Amino acid sequence: MRNEDLFALDKAHLVHPLSPVGEASRIIFNRGEGVWLYDLDGKAYLDARSQLCCVNLGYGHAGIIDAVKAQIDQLPFAALFYGIGHPPAIEAAARIAALAPGALDHVFFCSGGSEANELAFSLVRQYWSKVKPTKFKFISRYEGYHGNTAAAMTASGMDMAGMPGVPGLLAGHIHIEPPYQYRRGRDMDPDDFAVMCANELAQVIEREGADSVAAFVAEPIMGVGGYIPPPDDYWKLVREVCDTCDVLLILDEVMTGFCRTGRMFASETYDVTPDMMVLGKGMTSNYVPCGAVVFNDRVFEQVRGSYLTGVTNSGHPLATAASLAALDAYNSENICSNVEIVSREVFARLDAAAEQLDYIGEVSGKGLMIGVELTNAAGESVSGETCQQIVGKALDIGLLLRARGSRLSISPPLNISIEEAGILCDRFLEAIAAVMD
Repeated sequence: MRNEDLFALDKAHLVHPLSPVGEASRIIFNRGEGVWLYDLDGKAYLDARSQLCCVNLGYGHAGIIDAVKAQIDQLPFAALFYGIGHPPAIEAAARIAALAPGALDHVFFCSGGSEANELAFSLVRQYWSKVKPTKFKFISRYEGYHGNTAAAMTASGMDMAGMPGVPGLLAGHIHIEPPYQYRRGRDMDPDDFAVMCANELAQVIEREGADSVAAFVAEPIMGVGGYIPPPDDYWKLVREVCDTCDVLLILDEVMTGFCRTGRMFASETYDVTPDMMVLGKGMTSNYVPCGAVVFNDRVFEQVRGSYLTGVTNSGHPLATAASLAALDAYNSENICSNVEIVSREVFARLDAAAEQLDYIGEVSGKGLMIGVELTNAAGESVSGETCQQIVGKALDIGLLLRARGSRLSISPPLNISIEEAGILCDRFLEAIAAVMD
């Protein structure tokens, strides 16, 4: 089909998420290899965002592709409903449980991160219905993101789907301020800022009544909100608050999981063990949609014997086969080590640029989940429109970026090479200079 015909059909029939309805695609990709995507004209783009922070192992990974092909031949689908199992789901659950922190031994599969959060919230409600039925409220953070289904959107602390403000679709959800030190405590000692943020959580639980608060849900590093890391002691203090107040802790690791921060899970990076962990994206390098909730014995023993809801594709054979292959690759290709090596180079390059350029206010993050805060001459955060102009300029020179508000976000495939990371930094700084200089 001719390129112009594809663009015409796109505009006429295909509705895109988070794009103006009725507008055609700006670019159509038809091939990917490693960290590179290629459009219909053969132009190469370095994917500095792993699409939606999900293609952790890049494009064309032979191990995952071969595993999915083999599974199609052997068993393309079998549902996990009504006590039926299949080997890929069983083996993937066991592998994930072995890798998860602490005693998170029980895995409930679904089709992606939004569904996984919904299942986590459902498990929390079932748990407390048997232990203390007065506990029904969830606390999450402004600028946090947990998905686009009803409960997940309500827990998210940002405007979504064209709706102004935080969607209040369901009752019983409360939001607190995020640990965004550049905005809220730039001159504070990080340890003191961590204490302040943990105290804010404790105060909200006290105000609402600990007997009514069921769980605190948050991303270890804020993702869609701008790749905003908390102070190093933050999660230890939050865990203490949750334990003191008898509140379950849910860590949403949909973006941070599977080596993104230099450890298999960001909970390891921050040395915290949640009661539940929500997974997605990197489970399969997003070659096949997959998500999961992983939870501990405390929750499991209370829901034992219950009937839990599911979705048609829970533990899909192709998805769990892809997950097994991705887990093999994370280990055999030393992906965590590569993340540490490459991220040191990227941080060094961007930190050096920040010393020279007044408009880079902060470079922060963990591993290959890096946020860059841009400021104007007065030291104030730039507009979201400015950052989107930079994203557009980057696209022109062959670099895929993402941005929210005044922050640009970098999250390339985790098997990126040092040389490719150098190209990424070159193009990133060129795009910023084209708009800010």
